[in-house]
Amino acid sequence: MVKQLLQSPTNQEDVDAIMKIKSLYGLTKNWQGDPCAPRISLWDGLNCSYSGFSSPQIISLNLSSSGLTGETAPSISNLISLEDLDLSNNSLTGQLPEFLAEMPFWKTLNLTGNNFSGSIPSLLVEKSKNGLLSLSLSENPNFCLSGSCTKKTNKNFVIPIVAAIASSLALLMALVILWSLKRRREQVAVLVESNWNNEPRDPNEDVQARGRGF
Repeated sequence: MVKQLLQSPTNQEDVDAIMKIKSLYGLTKNWQGDPCAPRISLWDGLNCSYSGFSSPQIISLNLSSSGLTGETAPSISNLISLEDLDLSNNSLTGQLPEFLAEMPFWKTLNLTGNNFSGSIPSLLVEKSKNGLLSLSLSENPNFCLSGSCTKKTNKNFVIPIVAAIASSLALLMALVILWSLKRRREQVAVLVESNWNNEPRDPNEDVQARGRGF
């Protein structure tokens, strides 16, 4: 009992970070009081490091199947001692932030069963290949791998340009056709008037016309 009373409170930066994560995702977990202290009241889904009278720090966070939506919480980057993170089987979206590749003590990162998109940070992939990190990314259908992101980006960039050029050409052709039709009408009108003025007339018709005038 005395040992529990003497236990230091959780590192304040970790407390601030986990509270922001709770607020961002609207978590309904029964997270009350200090996240890591006393040890017997450790928050559900958390694991903390304890070293003498030093402030405990969060080293593991499990939010699997917690109904999470939106993008990865930036405050996760403030849990600097975090070793294990499980965000599997949620509805998280967006690209993976670079800070996930820069966490210094990673051991496991489980992002299975979400809707993440875009490319995977190269450093994250490198750590996984080197055996420094257990990385789970399956069941994220919008991830692009092996250079497909670049191809997709180029395709998305080229299509609007082609469409714009095609629209401009169509408009230009329409203007040319209208101008040609107008020009042709003008030429026909001039030709008709010219033919009428140059047509030879019978002098008797002029005399008769003048006679009718009197």
